[in-house]
Amino acid sequence: MRRTTGYYTGRTILWLLVVFMVFWSVAPILWIFISSISVRSELYSVPPHWLPEEPTLNAYRTVLFQGEGFRGGEGQAAAKLIRTGLLNSLIISLSTTALVMAVAPLLGYVFGRLRFPGRRFFFFFVLALIALPGWPIIIGLFPMMARLQLLDTKTGLILLLFTYRIPFEMWFMTGYFRAVPAEIEDAARVDGCTRLQSLYHVTIHMVMPGIIAVSIISFLHSWNFFLVPLIMAYTLRSKPLTVTITEFVGQYFVHWDLMSAATIIAIIPPLLMVILFQRYIVKGLSAGAIK
Repeated sequence: MRRTTGYYTGRTILWLLVVFMVFWSVAPILWIFISSISVRSELYSVPPHWLPEEPTLNAYRTVLFQGEGFRGGEGQAAAKLIRTGLLNSLIISLSTTALVMAVAPLLGYVFGRLRFPGRRFFFFFVLALIALPGWPIIIGLFPMMARLQLLDTKTGLILLLFTYRIPFEMWFMTGYFRAVPAEIEDAARVDGCTRLQSLYHVTIHMVMPGIIAVSIISFLHSWNFFLVPLIMAYTLRSKPLTVTITEFVGQYFVHWDLMSAATIIAIIPPLLMVILFQRYIVKGLSAGAIK
């Protein structure tokens, strides 16, 4: 088959677009990494140094093992800020994910399998919560959280993140349960299983790829959450890593090298999770999309 000029032109344009999109996605991370191994004088130089002349790991040593104190971080050393933020992020993300995955499959089963009055209304009512704007809700939640003494606590952040994520995860899980043939569950009930037994012994195993995919996505969103912790957490006892990184920005300075090193550290846990569980994410989301 003879290739025309238009064919090669189209292929060239397609590859140029692919290269541009890859560069657009990777360039910010690459620049952050370059900034993390550059000396501070190079980061403030004009024109900027695109490649460090004297690469160094001092920024990583500072944020992991030592470092100066920061007024915004309660006078704590950089290493104390990052370690505390990392621990808080792990506690908040894992706890939120555990709560979501304990409730979302049950809600998905209720709306995907059971029939009861008002089912569609309640389902779309919960979905409508996704469209609510964030800032007005936070303004209303702040005094409520203050009255409940949940401000600047990890418990308060976990509850807020759980409430934010549950409509999304319920929506996904409803689709997975609707895709499971009802005859399989009916056969289990004929064999003597109750509805709850058939759920946990039969149906739940058939939607397990979706549960794994949704739990990973819930963890990633919780790990990257910034807006609510920025407002609701104001001391190190509850600030996650995404917020503690901002302590490197002061009124008269910005420690770009330390901020970049802390950002690379913050990227590593979700990146490892995606790499390790990529097969489950693709399989679970693809199954949900097809069904």
